[in-house]
Amino acid sequence: MESAQPRWIARTLQLNAGQDPLGLQSMTQDRLMPSLLPGILELSDTARYMSFHAFLLDEYARRKLPATTANLSTFVKRCEWDLGLAVQRCPRRCGSSPVGLTRLRQATMDDGEIGRGESVQSPLGGYGLYYRSPMATLGLVARAGTELGDRPTTVDVLRTDSARARRLAEGFRSAVADTAYVQHHLGTEVPLPQAVVEEYAEHACLCRLDTRPGERQAIHDALFTDDDGAPQPAGELDQRRRSVAHFLTLLRSEPDVARTESAYRRAAAGASGERGAEHRWVAGQWAAVMAKDVWQEALCSLWTDFCRRGLARSRTDGLGLDAGTVRGLVPELLAGPPLVDPAMPASELAADPPPLPVADDRPVAVADADLEDLRQATRRLDSAASGLVVILELAGRVTARTGPGWTEVLESDSAWQRPVDTALTGVRRLVDEGATADELLWWLLSRFVIERHEVIAYSKLPDFTFRFRWEEGLLRFVDHGRGRFPTASVRHSPLRRLTRDLGLWEDGDVPRLTARGAALVDEVLT
Repeated sequence: MESAQPRWIARTLQLNAGQDPLGLQSMTQDRLMPSLLPGILELSDTARYMSFHAFLLDEYARRKLPATTANLSTFVKRCEWDLGLAVQRCPRRCGSSPVGLTRLRQATMDDGEIGRGESVQSPLGGYGLYYRSPMATLGLVARAGTELGDRPTTVDVLRTDSARARRLAEGFRSAVADTAYVQHHLGTEVPLPQAVVEEYAEHACLCRLDTRPGERQAIHDALFTDDDGAPQPAGELDQRRRSVAHFLTLLRSEPDVARTESAYRRAAAGASGERGAEHRWVAGQWAAVMAKDVWQEALCSLWTDFCRRGLARSRTDGLGLDAGTVRGLVPELLAGPPLVDPAMPASELAADPPPLPVADDRPVAVADADLEDLRQATRRLDSAASGLVVILELAGRVTARTGPGWTEVLESDSAWQRPVDTALTGVRRLVDEGATADELLWWLLSRFVIERHEVIAYSKLPDFTFRFRWEEGLLRFVDHGRGRFPTASVRHSPLRRLTRDLGLWEDGDVPRLTARGAALVDEVLT
């Protein structure tokens, strides 16, 4: 039913807190990750879904079903639902999380039969959300609209010129072809007998690659080899191989890399690449990503403290803040923690930074801490003063490292933010010119927070994502009830899960590389 409110007085702006108010996540999501790990998305993290979806596309074509995306979408989502039912009934109780888990929890059971459904609402299901783009990037799938021969395909298909794609589909088919589900129930809509689902689970569960060496090898080849007939874009295969092999070297040196993102960040930030020029290149790339995230967390501390104090002052005065009042917030921001004297030369603050009091008994000694400790410290303190201290430390440390991979990432920008290298060069210049802590913090706030946020927020209208904006000479703050914004994914989950699924490392009391994993490292990083 339409609102009774006249359209001419309806709201034209929609309040929205926004996800990336300073444009820092987009630098990682849109520029760095597609370049450093092409073909692997954050949620394309389960190896067997690649062979499963290749099988579905091949099966759809074999059955000569209507060549429309709408019909393929229904087919895929129903098959994903059925696989999800099987995963939930894995005899190993593996605990894998299938596509559409929320809906699957509502599946009905009646007289030994399980109701059918669709995995997710989105077009093409989990395939469309998580695996379509990677499989196209890998040269395995031709999307609808791709020219094949003398005409475009009207529906997604496996590439006929890719032997890797055919092996991928056959790998899953050989595992499930003899099941009652595939022979009698795939593509139907009637409820599934529980016994049929349980038999399917024994062969199709996402955890079963360890019993299917041929299928596992087909997925390995899909990720790490090429086809003569359907080559991947220049450089993407080599980059993906280097990044995965580098991850495995980190895991071999520090097994906790397989378990926590913090351990991964810590190891990647300090890795030098001891296996030659290519390893130094890729190690430099990923170390620079971790340095970029330290910069982001520190800027985020400036952002949240500025918004918090500006909003509090606005509530007290009942108005926006004039330019002088905004500038006058800086000494308040330096009250910490830690407490920083606004008049202190920034050079002295950089040379002798105060400890970061994340806990009474364990303050972080800035000069001795690694980058991951500094990132976590300013995140926990959530103060502009801690952000300033961390930025000064980072600006000094980045000069100690060189190399093409390191430089490539630090010189990357986004549509909204300058390169990290440019920003930190500016910090060092102001320090050398004798700027005080107050002056340096104001330079950072005005250049990388206030100015950038307004530009970004205006670009998103009619979604109103402003936390503050200048109106008639006053900076007016908006309370959206949100504080820090998260760092973008650095692909720890897919790197960890895919390499485990492929048998490149094995878990236990201490995660360790397998012979397969060591062989990939030796093959790629020599």
